[in-house]
Amino acid sequence: MKKKLSYISLFFFITALFTTFSTISATVREMPATFTYGESLNDSQYQETKNVLGVESGATEIEVQINELNSLLQDNYNYYQVYSSSYITPNSNGGINVDIVTPNTITTITPLQYENAALTAGATDVNIKVGSAVTVDGSGALAGVYKTFQDAGYALDNQAVETAQEELAVTGQITEENQNESGYTDEALNAAIADMKVQVQQLNEETNNSVTIEQIQVIVNNVVNNYQLNAYLTEDNIQQLTNLMHQFSQINLTQEQKDAIYAFGQDIVNNSQNLFDQAQTAWNNIDDTQKQDLTEQATSIWEQIKQFFADLFASF
Repeated sequence: MKKKLSYISLFFFITALFTTFSTISATVREMPATFTYGESLNDSQYQETKNVLGVESGATEIEVQINELNSLLQDNYNYYQVYSSSYITPNSNGGINVDIVTPNTITTITPLQYENAALTAGATDVNIKVGSAVTVDGSGALAGVYKTFQDAGYALDNQAVETAQEELAVTGQITEENQNESGYTDEALNAAIADMKVQVQQLNEETNNSVTIEQIQVIVNNVVNNYQLNAYLTEDNIQQLTNLMHQFSQINLTQEQKDAIYAFGQDIVNNSQNLFDQAQTAWNNIDDTQKQDLTEQATSIWEQIKQFFADLFASF
């Protein structure tokens, strides 16, 4: 469902506001903490949401209205309420931190998906807390982030926002479709997408921004196979990822944004063992010989992935 998928967007798209300015990240650290809240909240829900998000005294407050959601999110969905809220603070240590503080009311999009999409949108140094007093898709929180930076005078890169929103929708759909599949992990999907982004960006630089859809198709297929996601992704899923990466290739990335994408890949390398550890939960009914074969195969594949990133970072 589209509205569930938007949750992740809330925070990552928010960061799209950073894309247009190469100096934004330093400026963002100087911005005040900001609490955005939906106009559908009643007085008790408003106070409850502030408490849950840990909004500090003196924080700037911005109301997000129903009639402005379409313009902020660049869609034509028929919104009739807005409850989800966000608390945005600068991250002086660098990086993107996402905390879904009410997971029971935001159940589809994962923090990793938020972070991956945020990189697409252009965010680099921000803390985002998201919460809702009732179960909703989270579009209001996302719109609140956008509104925060627009009110501060920053321009929004529409192409980056559209691509980030599409990324959240595609990854959310894939994870939702495979939530009961043994061996599937959201971590593996997001690692694969980060890998695709790095390769597409690298090829874009080599071809003077002339990468073709056919070249992107090859990258997507290779990465899907390398991460053993071919057992879970449909042909439609793969085509969606190809279209997504084609959109990504057309974004005018800043150097700061490129650095953040490479850094995200490095983080995946550092935490790579978790990907295949989690996949092993599907091995309960596999005999020891099969387990050994799968372990060796997985290790070999992951070593190749780690080497790819290591070589890339060495030359970057």
